[in-house]
Amino acid sequence: MKQIVSLTIIVLTQLVLTGPVSTCFAQSSYNPMLNAQEQAKLAAGEIIMREIETEHDKGQAIETIGLIKASGDTLVHILTDYEAYPLFMSAVDQVEIVDQAGDETTLNYILSPMLGLVKKYRIKIAPTKLDEQVWKIEWYLVEWPGLTRLETIGDTQGYWLIIEQSQYSCLVQYYVYSDPSPVPFGLGGLVDALGRDSIEDVFNETRERAETMMDNH
Repeated sequence: MKQIVSLTIIVLTQLVLTGPVSTCFAQSSYNPMLNAQEQAKLAAGEIIMREIETEHDKGQAIETIGLIKASGDTLVHILTDYEAYPLFMSAVDQVEIVDQAGDETTLNYILSPMLGLVKKYRIKIAPTKLDEQVWKIEWYLVEWPGLTRLETIGDTQGYWLIIEQSQYSCLVQYYVYSDPSPVPFGLGGLVDALGRDSIEDVFNETRERAETMMDNH
């Protein structure tokens, strides 16, 4: 009997720690999985960054999760104003719109110099409204003809998932898979570290821009 009780307690504890976002956040089937410690960090204004396993042989996948004090419409407006990215994203030097077809846009990205290298790449990106208060802005790499392997990156894909909690708050998940290769010999680890720092910067800079915009209105 004691063994059964002990087992029940263990199972219940695991469910609490690994279950979906608690009731302090709006209930949604799109909510990322968060344990109690992660929920507490978000409530305190911190962000969560975790590396995600992928099927790719190279590169890394990182998701960043945090609360942003802005409406969903505000965040969608900021993240679909592509040519304005360089105004607040320090990692981005220039964005050019190549083509638009419906909601899908083809963009040329030129990154700020990293380790003396300037990287360029082309993506297709599109926003989708998944639910009344849930938006997803997803992108993937496409070919930019004429670039050498050293000028561009190996791959990138990812998304912003915006889950509106209230008129002035959103739970935001920023997922990025990136393969910056090729890079100069011996600098792969440093590029990985800079990539993680860059992802964190993009999230924080987007949050700052959104919250500043809300304050001004």
